[in-house]
Amino acid sequence: MRGIILVAASMIVLAACTAESAPAADGAKFEAEIRRTAFGVPHIKAANMGGIGYGYGYASAQDNVCEIADRLLTVAGERAKYLGAGENDANIASDLYHKRMIQSQRVEALLAGPEGSADTPSAEAKALAEGYVAGFNRYVRETGVDKISDPRCKGAAWVHEITAVDFWRHMYVGQTVDNFFGPTTGAAPPGADHAAVSPDVVVDQTDWGSNAYAFGREMTKGGKGVLLGNPHYPWDGVNRFYRTHFIIPGDINIVGISYIGMPMIRIGHTETLAWSNTVSTARRWGYYELQLNPADPTQYKYEGQWAPMETEEVMVEVKRGDTVTTGSRTLYSTRWGPVFESESFPWTKDKAYALRTVEVGLRDPDQYMAVWRSKTVRDMKASLAKWQSFRFNATAVDSTGEALYGDMGMIPNVSQFLIDKCGTSYVAKKAWETSRFPVLDGSRKDCVWATDADSSAPGIAGASEGPHQFRTDYVMQSNDSYWLTNMYAPITGLSPVFGDEATPRSLRTRASHVQVEQRIAGTDGFGAPKFDLETLKQVMLGNRHHGGELVRDDLVTACKASGKAKLKQACDVLAGWDLKVNLDSKGAHLFHLFAEGGGIQFKDKFDPKDAAHTPAKLDTGNPKVIAALEAAVDKLAGLNIPLDAKLGDVQAETRNGKAIPIHGGAGGEGVFNVITVDNKSLEPVKGWTSIQHGASWIYVVEFTDAGPKSQGFLTYSESTDPTSPHYSDQTELYSKKGWDDLLWRDEDVEKATVSRVKISE
Repeated sequence: MRGIILVAASMIVLAACTAESAPAADGAKFEAEIRRTAFGVPHIKAANMGGIGYGYGYASAQDNVCEIADRLLTVAGERAKYLGAGENDANIASDLYHKRMIQSQRVEALLAGPEGSADTPSAEAKALAEGYVAGFNRYVRETGVDKISDPRCKGAAWVHEITAVDFWRHMYVGQTVDNFFGPTTGAAPPGADHAAVSPDVVVDQTDWGSNAYAFGREMTKGGKGVLLGNPHYPWDGVNRFYRTHFIIPGDINIVGISYIGMPMIRIGHTETLAWSNTVSTARRWGYYELQLNPADPTQYKYEGQWAPMETEEVMVEVKRGDTVTTGSRTLYSTRWGPVFESESFPWTKDKAYALRTVEVGLRDPDQYMAVWRSKTVRDMKASLAKWQSFRFNATAVDSTGEALYGDMGMIPNVSQFLIDKCGTSYVAKKAWETSRFPVLDGSRKDCVWATDADSSAPGIAGASEGPHQFRTDYVMQSNDSYWLTNMYAPITGLSPVFGDEATPRSLRTRASHVQVEQRIAGTDGFGAPKFDLETLKQVMLGNRHHGGELVRDDLVTACKASGKAKLKQACDVLAGWDLKVNLDSKGAHLFHLFAEGGGIQFKDKFDPKDAAHTPAKLDTGNPKVIAALEAAVDKLAGLNIPLDAKLGDVQAETRNGKAIPIHGGAGGEGVFNVITVDNKSLEPVKGWTSIQHGASWIYVVEFTDAGPKSQGFLTYSESTDPTSPHYSDQTELYSKKGWDDLLWRDEDVEKATVSRVKISE
C-alpha cells in the first residue's frame, strides 16, 4: 500500500444510504424544520438528507459553534497559525499531519471515485454533507463572528464559513485528536535535527469506554427487545456528543446522538431497531519492520532490492507572538505507509518502522444511513458487512427480540500463521505477545495482510471472520474482548488481532454479567425477574460498586487487625459504607483512593470456567493492601477532606461557578456507572471539581406492541456555550437521577415543542 495513509484509529463517524432524495419545496435547495423541546434538544424534520444536514448544521452551530470551528481548524492544518505551536509543539505536529492529508488530494480522489463503490460517497451522502455545510454557514453569516455569544471564540479569526471539502476532510481523518500526529510527523533519519521521539501510542485506555446491553425476548418482560446505551466519553472538547432527532416522513425516524460536528446519529433507535457502540479491543493498525541500507537510512530492503523511501515537504504556518512564520518539514513514507517513530519503534541506522492502517475513507455516511434504514439486527449485520466502517463494537436489538453483537469493522487480516511467518524479530514477538499488535517483515511481499472473499477492501478481515453472534437472551459489552460477550456462549477461535480469550475480565465486565444474573433471578431488589425499561433504568443508576462488594468486608477485617491508630476511623467509615457511589454514599471516595493506590490485590486465581466471578478474595496478607489504605488516609488528611464525607460533597462538575454533585465512580473498580476524575486535580476541602470522562449519553429503549419507549439524557448537557440555558440543565438532571423522554413520535415532538424555526435556501 503506497503513499500516505492517515489514521482514524479509534473513532467512528456516521450516516447515509440509498433512497432517492425528494426535492425541497418552492425550488429551495435545502429546507428544514427545527423544533426544540426540553433541554434544547433539536428535532430536525426535512424532505430529504440534504435538508436533514441543513437543519442539523444550523442547530448544532447555535449550540456548539466553537467546538465545530475548533475541529475544522484542526482538519485545515492551521492550529499553529492561529493558536501558536502549543505545548511540546503539539499544534505543529497536528498541522503537519493534516497538511500532509490535504496535499495528498486523497479526499478529492475518493469523492470522484466510481459510482457504486463502497469508497465513493453516494449522491445522498454528498447531499447530507452539502446541507450541513450550508446550515453551518448560514448560522455564521446570520450571527456574525463578532456577535457569537460564546466568549471562547467570539470574534476569532479562525471561525468562518466552510466548504464541503472541509467537511469531507473531517470525515476522512475522523473525530478524535489522533495519537499518530507526533510519531508520523516527527519520524526522521538518525541525526536529523528536527527528530523528536514521541511517546508510544496508548491503547486500551480506560478513560474512553462504554457499556452496552441488548436483551432478547428470553430475558425481557414483554418478550421483545430492550437496550441500554452508555458510552463513556470526554465531558469537554470536540469529542462530545449531541442529542438530536431526524425525521424524513415515509423514510427515516431516528433519535439518538451524533458527534457535535457531524450530521449523523451514531447511537440511537428507530421504530424497530436500537443499538449502541463500545470501544473494541481489535487492533486497527499494525507496523512493518524495515531493514535499512547501512549506507543510507532512507532506503529499505524489499524483495532483495533497496527501495527509497518517499519524501514530501510539508509546510505549516506558526504564530509566535504577533508574527506568523512559515516552516517546512520532510516527511517520510513507504509502500506500507508513513514511517513511524516512537520510544518502542526507534529509527536507527539499521531499523525503522512503517505504520500501516486501514483506510475507512468516506464510507461513514452511507454506512450509517444503511443502519438507520435497517429493520432488524440481521439487516444491520448485512449493512455492517458491506461497508465495514464501524470503528467499534456494535450491540443491537430489534423489536422481534433478537440481539446482535459484532465487531465487523475494517480490521487487519492478520492470522497467527502470518505472525509465525513474518513476525519473527524480538520487537515483533514482544509487540504481539504483550499488546497483540502485528509487526511484520517489511522486506517481503508475502508478508502483506490477507484478503478474504468478503473483505470490503484489501488487507482487512471479511465481516464473516470478525467476532459476532445473534442471541435471544442477551449480549453485552464493557470494553473487554468479544470472548465473554455472553457468559453462557463465549466466542472462541479467532486471531488475537481481534482480542484475547480465556483471560481475566475487568471488574466492570464482571459487574455487568452479575447484574444480568441477579436481574434474571430477581435477587437485585428491583422486583420481578427480567428486564423492561424501568428495571434497566434502575440497574443503570443503581450505582453499585462491585469491587467494594467483593473486598470491602475483608478489607475492614484487615484494617482492624492492623491495629494502626490512624486507620481506626477509616475502618469504621468503610464498614459503614453502603457499597455504592450515590451522592450520599459516605466513604466511597476513600475506597476510590485505596483502589487507585493498588489496594485491590486478589488472593485466589482466575478460573476461565467461572470468569464472571473470579478472582474474588482479597489478599489481606499482601502489604500493598494496608499500604494503599494508609496512603489514601494520608492524602485525604493532607487535603482536609473528611474520611466520612458524602461523595456528592467531594465529586462535582463545576459550571459557571456552581458545583453540581455527580454520582458514579471508576470503571476499573467495578462501577458500572463510570465517572472518571483526575486524582492529580483533587483540591483541598472541595475534592474533585470537574469530570474528565465517563457516562455521557445514557439511554434505554424497550420495544412494545405499541412501538418503542425510550428515555435518556446527555450528562454534560447539549451546549458548550456557557451563556446558553442548556449549558448545564441535563447535568442537573443526571445529578438528580432524572430521565427525559426521547420523543421519537412526531406527534409527541409537536406537543412538547417549545420553539420552532423553518429555514430554507
